[in-house]
Amino acid sequence: MKRRLWISLSVLLACGVVFAVGALEQLTKPKPELQTMLPEGALLSIEARDFGSMLHDWNTSVEKRAWLSSDNHVAFSTSRLFARLSQAQDEFSAAAGLQADSSLLEKVAGKESCLGLYDIGNLEFVYVTRLEQRDIENTPLWQIRAKFEQRSEAGTPFYVHKDAQSSRVAAFAVRDGWLILATREDLVAGVLDRLAGAASHSLASEGWFAEAVKQAPAERGDLRMVLDLETIVRTPYFRSYWVQRNITDMKQYASAVSDLYRTSQSYREERVLVRRAGLPAQHAGDVNGLSALAPDDAAFYAAQAAPSSEAVLRTLREDLLEARPQPVADSYTSAPPAVAIGNAGTAAQLDVIIDQAPVAVKQSDSYASLRALLLQQPPEASLAVYSTRAPRDGVFVSTQAALVLSASQDWDRNAVCEALASALLPGLTTGRSGLQWEKRSSSEKGSVSAQEYLALDGAVPLFLSVKGKQLILANDALLLEHMLARRQKAAPAGENANLTYAAVFHHTQERNNYRRLMAQLDLAGHHGRPDEQGTAAGGQTPAFFSGDAASLSRVFSKVESERIEERDQGAKVTQTVTYQWVHD
Repeated sequence: MKRRLWISLSVLLACGVVFAVGALEQLTKPKPELQTMLPEGALLSIEARDFGSMLHDWNTSVEKRAWLSSDNHVAFSTSRLFARLSQAQDEFSAAAGLQADSSLLEKVAGKESCLGLYDIGNLEFVYVTRLEQRDIENTPLWQIRAKFEQRSEAGTPFYVHKDAQSSRVAAFAVRDGWLILATREDLVAGVLDRLAGAASHSLASEGWFAEAVKQAPAERGDLRMVLDLETIVRTPYFRSYWVQRNITDMKQYASAVSDLYRTSQSYREERVLVRRAGLPAQHAGDVNGLSALAPDDAAFYAAQAAPSSEAVLRTLREDLLEARPQPVADSYTSAPPAVAIGNAGTAAQLDVIIDQAPVAVKQSDSYASLRALLLQQPPEASLAVYSTRAPRDGVFVSTQAALVLSASQDWDRNAVCEALASALLPGLTTGRSGLQWEKRSSSEKGSVSAQEYLALDGAVPLFLSVKGKQLILANDALLLEHMLARRQKAAPAGENANLTYAAVFHHTQERNNYRRLMAQLDLAGHHGRPDEQGTAAGGQTPAFFSGDAASLSRVFSKVESERIEERDQGAKVTQTVTYQWVHD
Protein backbone atom coordinates (compact mmCIF):
# COMPACT_ATOMS: atom_id res chain seq x y z
CA MET A 1 0.00 0.00 0.00
CA LYS A 2 2.78 2.42 0.96
CA ARG A 3 4.71 1.45 -2.17
CA ARG A 4 1.73 2.23 -4.37
CA LEU A 5 1.27 5.55 -2.55
CA TRP A 6 4.90 6.47 -3.14
CA ILE A 7 4.60 5.52 -6.82
CA SER A 8 1.49 7.71 -7.20
CA LEU A 9 3.16 10.61 -5.47
CA SER A 10 6.23 10.19 -7.69
CA VAL A 11 4.07 10.22 -10.83
CA LEU A 12 2.21 13.33 -9.68
CA LEU A 13 5.47 15.05 -8.80
CA ALA A 14 6.96 14.16 -12.19
CA CYS A 15 3.86 15.48 -13.95
CA GLY A 16 4.02 18.64 -11.90
CA VAL A 17 7.66 19.17 -12.84
CA VAL A 18 6.89 18.60 -16.52
CA PHE A 19 3.98 21.03 -16.35
CA ALA A 20 6.06 23.64 -14.51
CA VAL A 21 8.90 23.33 -17.01
CA GLY A 22 6.43 23.66 -19.89
CA ALA A 23 4.80 26.71 -18.31
CA LEU A 24 8.20 28.28 -17.63
CA GLU A 25 9.21 27.62 -21.23
CA GLN A 26 6.07 29.38 -22.46
CA LEU A 27 6.73 32.36 -20.20
CA THR A 28 10.39 32.69 -21.18
CA LYS A 29 9.79 31.97 -24.88
CA PRO A 30 9.92 35.29 -26.72
CA LYS A 31 6.67 36.31 -28.36
CA PRO A 32 6.96 36.54 -32.14
CA GLU A 33 6.77 39.97 -33.69
CA LEU A 34 3.31 40.50 -35.14
CA GLN A 35 4.51 41.40 -38.63
CA THR A 36 6.66 38.24 -38.78
CA MET A 37 3.48 36.16 -38.58
CA LEU A 38 1.96 37.65 -41.72
CA PRO A 39 2.69 36.17 -45.19
CA GLU A 40 4.27 38.35 -47.86
CA GLY A 41 2.18 40.42 -50.25
CA ALA A 42 0.21 42.64 -47.87
CA LEU A 43 -0.45 46.20 -49.04
CA LEU A 44 -0.66 47.48 -45.49
CA SER A 45 -0.62 46.25 -41.93
CA ILE A 46 -2.13 47.69 -38.76
CA GLU A 47 -0.76 46.66 -35.37
CA ALA A 48 -2.29 47.39 -31.97
CA ARG A 49 -0.74 46.97 -28.56
CA ASP A 50 -4.14 46.25 -27.02
CA PHE A 51 -6.86 46.17 -29.65
CA GLY A 52 -9.57 45.10 -27.21
CA SER A 53 -8.92 48.12 -24.99
CA MET A 54 -8.94 50.52 -27.94
CA LEU A 55 -12.18 49.05 -29.27
CA HIS A 56 -13.77 49.38 -25.83
CA ASP A 57 -12.71 53.03 -25.60
CA TRP A 58 -14.34 53.75 -28.97
CA ASN A 59 -17.55 51.82 -28.25
CA THR A 60 -18.06 53.66 -24.96
CA SER A 61 -17.09 57.11 -26.27
CA VAL A 62 -19.44 60.03 -26.71
CA GLU A 63 -17.90 60.55 -30.14
CA LYS A 64 -19.23 57.23 -31.42
CA ARG A 65 -22.74 57.90 -30.13
CA ALA A 66 -22.68 61.37 -31.62
CA TRP A 67 -21.39 60.14 -34.99
CA LEU A 68 -24.01 57.39 -35.35
CA SER A 69 -26.75 60.02 -34.94
CA SER A 70 -25.06 62.66 -37.09
CA ASP A 71 -25.83 63.93 -40.59
CA ASN A 72 -22.31 62.88 -41.54
CA HIS A 73 -23.19 59.24 -40.81
CA VAL A 74 -26.46 59.61 -42.71
CA ALA A 75 -24.57 60.85 -45.76
CA PHE A 76 -21.93 58.13 -45.42
CA SER A 77 -24.56 55.40 -45.15
CA THR A 78 -25.88 56.35 -48.60
CA SER A 79 -22.45 56.41 -50.26
CA ARG A 80 -21.11 53.87 -52.74
CA LEU A 81 -18.24 53.04 -50.39
CA PHE A 82 -20.65 52.20 -47.56
CA ALA A 83 -22.69 49.98 -49.89
CA ARG A 84 -19.54 48.14 -50.97
CA LEU A 85 -18.41 47.59 -47.39
CA SER A 86 -21.88 46.42 -46.36
CA GLN A 87 -21.92 43.95 -49.24
CA ALA A 88 -18.55 42.53 -48.20
CA GLN A 89 -19.77 42.29 -44.58
CA ASP A 90 -22.88 40.37 -45.64
CA GLU A 91 -20.84 38.02 -47.81
CA PHE A 92 -18.42 37.29 -44.98
CA SER A 93 -21.38 36.68 -42.63
CA ALA A 94 -22.75 34.13 -45.09
CA ALA A 95 -19.38 32.42 -45.38
CA ALA A 96 -18.83 32.34 -41.61
CA GLY A 97 -22.36 31.20 -40.84
CA LEU A 98 -22.91 33.95 -38.29
CA GLN A 99 -23.42 37.69 -38.21
CA ALA A 100 -20.14 39.55 -38.72
CA ASP A 101 -21.05 42.61 -36.69
CA SER A 102 -19.71 44.69 -33.84
CA SER A 103 -20.65 41.98 -31.34
CA LEU A 104 -18.40 39.46 -33.09
CA LEU A 105 -15.62 42.05 -33.35
CA GLU A 106 -15.74 42.65 -29.59
CA LYS A 107 -15.42 38.91 -28.91
CA VAL A 108 -12.40 38.43 -31.20
CA ALA A 109 -10.60 41.62 -30.11
CA GLY A 110 -7.63 40.54 -28.02
CA LYS A 111 -4.52 42.29 -26.78
CA GLU A 112 -1.61 42.32 -29.26
CA SER A 113 -3.29 42.31 -32.65
CA CYS A 114 -2.36 42.73 -36.30
CA LEU A 115 -4.33 43.07 -39.53
CA GLY A 116 -2.82 42.56 -42.98
CA LEU A 117 -4.77 43.78 -46.04
CA TYR A 118 -3.86 41.95 -49.26
CA ASP A 119 -6.47 43.09 -51.77
CA ILE A 120 -8.32 46.40 -51.50
CA GLY A 121 -11.00 45.65 -54.10
CA ASN A 122 -11.96 42.22 -52.70
CA LEU A 123 -11.15 43.19 -49.10
CA GLU A 124 -8.94 40.16 -48.53
CA PHE A 125 -7.27 40.21 -45.12
CA VAL A 126 -5.78 38.16 -42.32
CA TYR A 127 -6.23 39.11 -38.65
CA VAL A 128 -4.13 37.78 -35.77
CA THR A 129 -4.86 38.51 -32.10
CA ARG A 130 -3.75 37.19 -28.72
CA LEU A 131 -6.56 35.80 -26.53
CA GLU A 132 -6.84 33.61 -23.47
CA GLN A 133 -7.94 30.06 -24.29
CA ARG A 134 -11.20 30.48 -22.40
CA ASP A 135 -11.94 33.65 -24.39
CA ILE A 136 -11.21 31.82 -27.64
CA GLU A 137 -13.57 29.02 -26.67
CA ASN A 138 -16.30 31.60 -25.97
CA THR A 139 -16.11 33.10 -29.46
CA PRO A 140 -19.02 32.23 -31.79
CA LEU A 141 -16.53 31.00 -34.40
CA TRP A 142 -15.06 28.36 -32.11
CA GLN A 143 -18.51 27.20 -31.01
CA ILE A 144 -19.65 26.52 -34.59
CA ARG A 145 -16.35 25.10 -35.88
CA ALA A 146 -18.05 21.74 -36.52
CA LYS A 147 -19.90 23.37 -39.44
CA PHE A 148 -16.57 24.25 -41.11
CA GLU A 149 -14.37 22.00 -43.21
CA GLN A 150 -11.24 21.04 -41.30
CA ARG A 151 -7.76 21.40 -42.77
CA SER A 152 -4.31 21.00 -41.24
CA GLU A 153 -1.12 23.04 -41.59
CA ALA A 154 2.15 22.72 -39.64
CA GLY A 155 0.49 20.21 -37.30
CA THR A 156 -2.36 22.56 -36.42
CA PRO A 157 -5.99 22.13 -37.54
CA PHE A 158 -7.80 25.09 -39.06
CA TYR A 159 -11.33 25.58 -40.29
CA VAL A 160 -12.65 26.81 -43.65
CA HIS A 161 -16.08 27.55 -45.08
CA LYS A 162 -16.96 29.00 -48.48
CA ASP A 163 -20.20 30.69 -49.42
CA ALA A 164 -21.32 29.23 -52.74
CA GLN A 165 -23.20 32.33 -53.86
CA SER A 166 -20.51 34.98 -53.31
CA SER A 167 -17.43 32.68 -53.28
CA ARG A 168 -16.38 34.52 -50.13
CA VAL A 169 -14.26 32.44 -47.73
CA ALA A 170 -14.10 32.51 -43.94
CA ALA A 171 -11.21 30.67 -42.33
CA PHE A 172 -9.78 30.60 -38.80
CA ALA A 173 -7.34 28.74 -36.58
CA VAL A 174 -6.00 28.76 -33.03
CA ARG A 175 -2.38 28.17 -32.03
CA ASP A 176 -0.28 29.09 -28.98
CA GLY A 177 -2.84 31.63 -27.72
CA TRP A 178 -3.26 33.30 -31.10
CA LEU A 179 -6.60 33.48 -32.91
CA ILE A 180 -6.15 33.72 -36.69
CA LEU A 181 -9.03 34.88 -38.88
CA ALA A 182 -8.86 35.43 -42.67
CA THR A 183 -10.80 35.65 -45.91
CA ARG A 184 -8.45 33.14 -47.61
CA GLU A 185 -7.38 29.75 -46.35
CA ASP A 186 -3.83 30.17 -47.70
CA LEU A 187 -3.41 33.22 -45.44
CA VAL A 188 -4.39 31.19 -42.36
CA ALA A 189 -2.03 28.40 -43.45
CA GLY A 190 0.71 30.98 -44.00
CA VAL A 191 0.39 32.34 -40.47
CA LEU A 192 0.47 28.79 -39.02
CA ASP A 193 3.63 28.02 -41.00
CA ARG A 194 5.35 31.09 -39.59
CA LEU A 195 4.26 30.37 -36.03
CA ALA A 196 5.68 26.87 -36.40
CA GLY A 197 8.90 28.16 -37.96
CA ALA A 198 8.18 26.34 -41.22
CA ALA A 199 8.41 29.51 -43.35
CA SER A 200 11.38 31.88 -43.36
CA HIS A 201 9.89 34.77 -45.32
CA SER A 202 7.18 37.09 -44.02
CA LEU A 203 5.81 40.59 -44.46
CA ALA A 204 8.58 41.83 -42.16
CA SER A 205 11.25 40.59 -44.58
CA GLU A 206 9.92 42.56 -47.58
CA GLY A 207 12.18 45.46 -48.56
CA TRP A 208 9.58 48.26 -48.47
CA PHE A 209 8.32 47.12 -45.06
CA ALA A 210 11.77 46.76 -43.51
CA GLU A 211 12.82 50.21 -44.75
CA ALA A 212 9.68 51.89 -43.41
CA VAL A 213 9.99 50.27 -39.97
CA LYS A 214 13.70 51.14 -39.82
CA GLN A 215 12.80 54.83 -40.21
CA ALA A 216 9.98 54.66 -37.64
CA PRO A 217 10.26 55.89 -34.02
CA ALA A 218 11.98 53.45 -31.67
CA GLU A 219 8.98 53.39 -29.35
CA ARG A 220 5.99 51.84 -31.06
CA GLY A 221 2.67 53.64 -30.67
CA ASP A 222 -0.60 52.27 -29.37
CA LEU A 223 -1.44 51.77 -33.03
CA ARG A 224 0.96 51.39 -35.96
CA MET A 225 0.13 51.34 -39.66
CA VAL A 226 2.69 50.47 -42.36
CA LEU A 227 1.81 51.01 -46.04
CA ASP A 228 3.27 49.92 -49.38
CA LEU A 229 2.51 53.28 -51.00
CA GLU A 230 4.21 52.50 -54.30
CA THR A 231 1.70 49.70 -54.90
CA ILE A 232 -1.34 51.28 -53.23
CA VAL A 233 -1.16 54.51 -55.24
CA ARG A 234 -1.46 52.53 -58.48
CA THR A 235 -4.74 50.88 -57.48
CA PRO A 236 -7.98 52.36 -58.90
CA TYR A 237 -9.56 52.24 -55.44
CA PHE A 238 -6.97 54.64 -54.07
CA ARG A 239 -7.66 57.04 -56.92
CA SER A 240 -11.41 56.83 -56.29
CA TYR A 241 -11.55 57.10 -52.50
CA TRP A 242 -8.42 59.04 -51.46
CA VAL A 243 -9.91 62.23 -50.02
CA GLN A 244 -6.89 64.49 -50.52
CA ARG A 245 -6.79 63.94 -54.30
CA ASN A 246 -3.01 64.45 -54.38
CA ILE A 247 -2.10 61.37 -56.37
CA THR A 248 0.83 63.07 -58.11
CA ASP A 249 2.40 64.05 -54.79
CA MET A 250 1.94 60.56 -53.35
CA LYS A 251 3.73 58.89 -56.29
CA GLN A 252 7.10 60.01 -54.94
CA TYR A 253 6.85 57.75 -51.87
CA ALA A 254 7.70 54.06 -51.66
CA SER A 255 6.31 53.35 -48.20
CA ALA A 256 5.06 54.97 -45.03
CA VAL A 257 4.66 54.19 -41.35
CA SER A 258 2.44 55.97 -38.84
CA ASP A 259 2.37 55.56 -35.05
CA LEU A 260 -0.49 56.83 -32.88
CA TYR A 261 0.20 57.71 -29.22
CA ARG A 262 -2.83 58.31 -26.99
CA THR A 263 -3.10 60.22 -23.71
CA SER A 264 -6.03 61.80 -21.92
CA GLN A 265 -4.89 65.25 -23.12
CA SER A 266 -3.92 64.60 -26.71
CA TYR A 267 -3.55 62.16 -29.57
CA ARG A 268 -0.21 62.37 -31.37
CA GLU A 269 0.56 60.79 -34.72
CA GLU A 270 4.16 60.33 -35.87
CA ARG A 271 4.39 59.69 -39.62
CA VAL A 272 7.37 58.78 -41.78
CA LEU A 273 7.05 58.80 -45.57
CA VAL A 274 9.97 57.09 -47.32
CA ARG A 275 10.80 58.46 -50.76
CA ARG A 276 11.50 56.26 -53.72
CA ALA A 277 15.20 55.86 -54.44
CA GLY A 278 16.82 58.70 -56.33
CA LEU A 279 14.08 61.29 -55.85
CA PRO A 280 15.21 64.63 -54.39
CA ALA A 281 13.64 66.62 -51.58
CA GLN A 282 10.66 68.73 -52.64
CA HIS A 283 11.05 71.45 -50.02
CA ALA A 284 13.99 72.98 -48.18
CA GLY A 285 14.28 75.76 -45.64
CA ASP A 286 12.69 76.65 -42.34
CA VAL A 287 9.26 78.17 -41.71
CA ASN A 288 9.45 78.32 -37.93
CA GLY A 289 10.19 82.06 -37.84
CA LEU A 290 7.56 82.82 -40.48
CA SER A 291 4.79 80.91 -38.71
CA ALA A 292 5.43 83.07 -35.61
CA LEU A 293 3.71 85.95 -37.46
CA ALA A 294 0.34 84.19 -37.29
CA PRO A 295 -1.88 85.68 -34.54
CA ASP A 296 -2.76 83.41 -31.61
CA ASP A 297 -6.47 83.71 -32.42
CA ALA A 298 -6.10 82.84 -36.11
CA ALA A 299 -8.59 80.21 -37.20
CA PHE A 300 -6.04 78.46 -39.39
CA TYR A 301 -2.57 79.09 -40.71
CA ALA A 302 -0.16 77.12 -42.88
CA ALA A 303 3.51 77.90 -43.54
CA GLN A 304 5.24 76.21 -46.47
CA ALA A 305 8.92 76.18 -47.42
CA ALA A 306 9.81 76.65 -51.09
CA PRO A 307 6.28 76.91 -52.48
CA SER A 308 5.88 76.94 -56.25
CA SER A 309 5.20 80.29 -57.88
CA GLU A 310 1.98 78.94 -59.40
CA ALA A 311 0.75 77.76 -55.99
CA VAL A 312 1.43 81.21 -54.53
CA LEU A 313 -0.35 82.89 -57.44
CA ARG A 314 -3.35 80.60 -57.00
CA THR A 315 -3.59 81.49 -53.30
CA LEU A 316 -3.40 85.20 -54.16
CA ARG A 317 -6.18 84.91 -56.74
CA GLU A 318 -8.54 82.76 -54.67
CA ASP A 319 -8.14 84.39 -51.26
CA LEU A 320 -7.23 88.03 -51.88
CA LEU A 321 -7.73 89.23 -55.44
CA GLU A 322 -10.82 87.34 -56.63
CA ALA A 323 -12.76 87.01 -53.41
CA ARG A 324 -16.20 87.62 -54.88
CA PRO A 325 -19.25 85.38 -55.44
CA GLN A 326 -19.08 83.11 -58.46
CA PRO A 327 -22.15 82.28 -60.56
CA VAL A 328 -23.60 78.87 -59.83
CA ALA A 329 -24.75 76.78 -62.76
CA ASP A 330 -28.33 75.58 -62.53
CA SER A 331 -28.74 71.85 -61.97
CA TYR A 332 -31.61 70.17 -63.77
CA THR A 333 -33.91 67.85 -61.86
CA SER A 334 -35.88 67.20 -65.03
CA ALA A 335 -35.10 67.10 -68.74
CA PRO A 336 -33.90 70.45 -70.15
CA PRO A 337 -36.15 72.21 -72.63
CA ALA A 338 -35.86 71.32 -76.30
CA VAL A 339 -33.29 73.32 -78.23
CA ALA A 340 -34.76 75.64 -80.85
CA ILE A 341 -33.73 74.85 -84.43
CA GLY A 342 -34.34 78.26 -85.92
CA ASN A 343 -30.63 78.73 -86.60
CA ALA A 344 -30.23 75.48 -88.54
CA GLY A 345 -29.56 77.40 -91.78
CA THR A 346 -31.12 77.39 -95.24
CA ALA A 347 -30.27 76.16 -98.70
CA ALA A 348 -29.02 79.64 -99.60
CA GLN A 349 -26.09 79.15 -97.19
CA LEU A 350 -24.65 76.08 -98.91
CA ASP A 351 -21.79 78.11 -100.39
CA VAL A 352 -20.70 79.54 -97.04
CA ILE A 353 -17.19 78.35 -96.14
CA ILE A 354 -17.24 76.54 -92.78
CA ASP A 355 -13.80 74.87 -92.75
CA GLN A 356 -11.95 78.02 -91.70
CA ALA A 357 -11.49 78.76 -88.03
CA PRO A 358 -13.17 81.97 -86.87
CA VAL A 359 -11.00 84.87 -85.88
CA ALA A 360 -10.07 84.35 -82.22
CA VAL A 361 -10.05 87.33 -79.95
CA LYS A 362 -6.80 87.32 -78.04
CA GLN A 363 -7.43 87.22 -74.31
CA SER A 364 -5.05 89.26 -72.21
CA ASP A 365 -3.62 87.76 -69.03
CA SER A 366 -4.16 90.28 -66.26
CA TYR A 367 -1.90 88.22 -64.00
CA ALA A 368 1.07 88.24 -66.38
CA SER A 369 2.97 90.90 -64.42
CA LEU A 370 2.32 89.22 -61.08
CA ARG A 371 3.31 85.82 -62.46
CA ALA A 372 6.51 87.26 -63.95
CA LEU A 373 7.38 88.88 -60.63
CA LEU A 374 6.95 85.60 -58.74
CA LEU A 375 8.99 83.69 -61.32
CA GLN A 376 11.75 86.28 -61.21
CA GLN A 377 11.81 86.27 -57.42
CA PRO A 378 10.43 82.88 -56.28
CA PRO A 379 9.43 82.85 -52.60
CA GLU A 380 11.59 80.82 -50.23
CA ALA A 381 8.63 80.39 -47.88
CA SER A 382 4.99 81.42 -47.59
CA LEU A 383 2.51 81.80 -44.76
CA ALA A 384 -1.26 81.81 -45.31
CA VAL A 385 -3.36 83.04 -42.38
CA TYR A 386 -7.15 82.93 -42.06
CA SER A 387 -9.46 84.25 -39.37
CA THR A 388 -13.19 84.70 -39.03
CA ARG A 389 -15.18 87.46 -37.40
CA ALA A 390 -18.77 87.22 -36.29
CA PRO A 391 -20.63 90.53 -36.77
CA ARG A 392 -22.69 92.22 -34.12
CA ASP A 393 -25.95 91.39 -35.86
CA GLY A 394 -25.07 87.68 -35.75
CA VAL A 395 -26.02 87.02 -39.39
CA PHE A 396 -23.04 87.07 -41.72
CA VAL A 397 -19.57 85.77 -40.88
CA SER A 398 -16.67 87.49 -42.61
CA THR A 399 -13.39 85.79 -43.47
CA GLN A 400 -10.07 87.59 -43.25
CA ALA A 401 -7.02 86.32 -45.11
CA ALA A 402 -3.34 87.23 -45.26
CA LEU A 403 -0.37 85.94 -47.21
CA VAL A 404 3.28 86.42 -46.25
CA LEU A 405 6.03 85.78 -48.80
CA SER A 406 9.68 85.52 -47.85
CA ALA A 407 12.26 85.80 -50.66
CA SER A 408 16.02 85.57 -51.01
CA GLN A 409 16.31 89.28 -51.91
CA ASP A 410 14.46 92.47 -51.07
CA TRP A 411 11.06 92.99 -52.64
CA ASP A 412 10.59 95.98 -54.94
CA ARG A 413 7.54 97.68 -53.42
CA ASN A 414 6.74 99.68 -56.55
CA ALA A 415 6.90 96.57 -58.73
CA VAL A 416 4.64 94.67 -56.33
CA CYS A 417 2.07 97.51 -56.25
CA GLU A 418 2.04 97.80 -60.04
CA ALA A 419 1.66 94.02 -60.54
CA LEU A 420 -1.25 93.88 -58.08
CA ALA A 421 -2.95 96.85 -59.71
CA SER A 422 -2.61 95.23 -63.15
CA ALA A 423 -4.22 92.05 -61.85
CA LEU A 424 -7.17 93.93 -60.35
CA LEU A 425 -7.69 96.40 -63.20
CA PRO A 426 -9.84 94.33 -65.64
CA GLY A 427 -12.32 93.34 -62.96
CA LEU A 428 -12.90 96.82 -61.58
CA THR A 429 -12.89 99.68 -64.07
CA THR A 430 -11.59 100.82 -67.44
CA GLY A 431 -9.64 103.52 -65.69
CA ARG A 432 -7.42 103.32 -62.65
CA SER A 433 -9.94 104.67 -60.18
CA GLY A 434 -9.71 102.75 -56.91
CA LEU A 435 -6.23 101.41 -57.69
CA GLN A 436 -4.15 104.07 -55.98
CA TRP A 437 -2.14 103.13 -52.91
CA GLU A 438 -2.27 105.33 -49.84
CA LYS A 439 -0.09 105.20 -46.75
CA ARG A 440 -1.41 104.18 -43.35
CA SER A 441 0.12 103.66 -39.94
CA SER A 442 -0.50 100.72 -37.61
CA SER A 443 -2.16 101.35 -34.26
CA GLU A 444 -1.89 97.82 -32.87
CA LYS A 445 -1.49 97.74 -29.09
CA GLY A 446 1.78 96.24 -27.93
CA SER A 447 3.71 97.42 -30.97
CA VAL A 448 7.23 98.63 -30.29
CA SER A 449 6.62 101.44 -32.75
CA ALA A 450 4.03 102.35 -35.34
CA GLN A 451 4.63 100.79 -38.73
CA GLU A 452 3.55 102.05 -42.10
CA TYR A 453 1.73 100.00 -44.70
CA LEU A 454 -0.20 100.65 -47.91
CA ALA A 455 -3.91 100.35 -48.65
CA LEU A 456 -5.90 100.56 -51.87
CA ASP A 457 -8.15 103.62 -51.97
CA GLY A 458 -11.05 101.84 -53.72
CA ALA A 459 -13.71 99.28 -52.88
CA VAL A 460 -11.31 96.31 -52.96
CA PRO A 461 -9.95 95.63 -49.45
CA LEU A 462 -6.25 95.04 -49.99
CA PHE A 463 -3.41 96.03 -47.68
CA LEU A 464 0.31 95.64 -48.22
CA SER A 465 3.52 95.83 -46.22
CA VAL A 466 7.04 95.41 -47.58
CA LYS A 467 10.05 95.15 -45.31
CA GLY A 468 13.21 93.90 -46.96
CA LYS A 469 12.79 90.28 -48.00
CA GLN A 470 9.32 89.98 -46.47
CA LEU A 471 6.04 90.87 -48.17
CA ILE A 472 2.69 90.81 -46.36
CA LEU A 473 -0.67 91.07 -48.15
CA ALA A 474 -4.06 91.02 -46.43
CA ASN A 475 -7.70 91.83 -47.09
CA ASP A 476 -8.19 93.19 -43.57
CA ALA A 477 -6.29 96.07 -41.96
CA LEU A 478 -6.69 94.75 -38.40
CA LEU A 479 -5.24 91.35 -39.32
CA LEU A 480 -2.30 93.00 -41.08
CA GLU A 481 -1.58 95.20 -38.05
CA HIS A 482 -1.67 92.17 -35.74
CA MET A 483 0.95 90.50 -37.91
CA LEU A 484 3.12 93.62 -38.09
CA ALA A 485 3.12 93.77 -34.30
CA ARG A 486 4.13 90.12 -34.07
CA ARG A 487 6.91 90.68 -36.59
CA GLN A 488 8.48 93.23 -34.28
CA LYS A 489 8.51 90.73 -31.41
CA ALA A 490 9.27 87.56 -33.40
CA ALA A 491 11.94 85.39 -31.79
CA PRO A 492 14.68 83.64 -33.80
CA ALA A 493 14.26 79.99 -34.75
CA GLY A 494 14.76 77.63 -31.83
CA GLU A 495 14.60 73.92 -31.25
CA ASN A 496 11.83 73.48 -33.83
CA ALA A 497 14.06 74.69 -36.67
CA ASN A 498 14.19 72.99 -40.07
CA LEU A 499 10.41 72.86 -40.34
CA THR A 500 9.39 72.71 -43.98
CA TYR A 501 5.65 72.84 -43.23
CA ALA A 502 3.66 73.94 -40.19
CA ALA A 503 -0.09 74.37 -39.80
CA VAL A 504 -2.53 74.92 -36.94
CA PHE A 505 -6.34 74.76 -36.90
CA HIS A 506 -8.22 76.00 -33.80
CA HIS A 507 -11.32 73.84 -33.91
CA THR A 508 -13.34 74.69 -30.79
CA GLN A 509 -12.68 78.39 -31.25
CA GLU A 510 -14.09 78.36 -34.78
CA ARG A 511 -16.99 75.89 -34.47
CA ASN A 512 -19.79 78.45 -34.15
CA ASN A 513 -18.48 80.75 -36.86
CA TYR A 514 -17.88 77.74 -39.08
CA ARG A 515 -21.47 76.54 -38.65
CA ARG A 516 -22.86 79.98 -39.51
CA LEU A 517 -20.59 80.36 -42.52
CA MET A 518 -21.41 76.89 -43.84
CA ALA A 519 -25.14 77.58 -43.51
CA GLN A 520 -24.68 80.73 -45.57
CA LEU A 521 -22.85 78.77 -48.28
CA ASP A 522 -25.59 76.15 -48.47
CA LEU A 523 -28.32 78.79 -48.61
CA ALA A 524 -26.49 80.52 -51.47
CA GLY A 525 -26.28 77.34 -53.53
CA HIS A 526 -29.58 75.61 -52.79
CA HIS A 527 -33.24 76.50 -52.95
CA GLY A 528 -33.97 74.59 -49.74
CA ARG A 529 -33.51 76.22 -46.35
CA PRO A 530 -31.39 74.27 -43.85
CA ASP A 531 -32.52 74.38 -40.25
CA GLU A 532 -30.31 75.46 -37.36
CA GLN A 533 -28.57 72.09 -37.24
CA GLY A 534 -27.92 72.06 -40.96
CA THR A 535 -30.42 69.33 -41.97
CA ALA A 536 -32.43 70.20 -45.05
CA ALA A 537 -36.17 70.55 -44.59
CA GLY A 538 -38.61 67.92 -45.83
CA GLY A 539 -36.42 64.90 -44.99
CA GLN A 540 -34.02 65.57 -47.84
CA THR A 541 -30.37 64.63 -47.89
CA PRO A 542 -28.44 66.80 -45.39
CA ALA A 543 -26.84 69.89 -46.85
CA PHE A 544 -23.15 69.22 -47.49
CA PHE A 545 -21.57 72.14 -45.61
CA SER A 546 -24.02 72.98 -42.82
CA GLY A 547 -25.24 69.40 -42.39
CA ASP A 548 -22.68 66.79 -43.38
CA ALA A 549 -19.42 68.64 -42.65
CA ALA A 550 -20.73 70.65 -39.70
CA SER A 551 -22.10 67.55 -37.97
CA LEU A 552 -18.66 65.95 -38.13
CA SER A 553 -17.34 69.03 -36.36
CA ARG A 554 -19.97 68.52 -33.64
CA VAL A 555 -18.97 64.86 -33.26
CA PHE A 556 -15.40 65.87 -32.43
CA SER A 557 -16.32 68.96 -30.44
CA LYS A 558 -13.78 68.00 -27.77
CA VAL A 559 -10.89 68.34 -30.22
CA GLU A 560 -9.58 71.77 -29.33
CA SER A 561 -6.93 72.12 -32.03
CA GLU A 562 -4.89 70.26 -34.61
CA ARG A 563 -1.22 70.98 -35.29
CA ILE A 564 0.95 69.62 -38.12
CA GLU A 565 4.73 69.89 -38.35
CA GLU A 566 6.67 68.48 -41.29
CA ARG A 567 10.38 68.11 -42.02
CA ASP A 568 11.57 67.19 -45.51
CA GLN A 569 14.84 65.33 -45.01
CA GLY A 570 15.33 64.20 -48.59
CA ALA A 571 15.20 60.41 -48.31
CA LYS A 572 12.22 60.70 -45.99
CA VAL A 573 9.59 63.15 -44.80
CA THR A 574 8.57 63.15 -41.14
CA GLN A 575 5.24 64.55 -39.93
CA THR A 576 3.95 65.09 -36.42
CA VAL A 577 0.19 65.58 -36.11
CA THR A 578 -1.14 66.50 -32.67
CA TYR A 579 -4.82 66.59 -31.73
CA GLN A 580 -5.28 68.51 -28.49
CA TRP A 581 -8.36 67.64 -26.45
CA VAL A 582 -10.41 70.18 -24.52
CA HIS A 583 -9.54 70.11 -20.82
CA ASP A 584 -12.55 69.02 -18.76
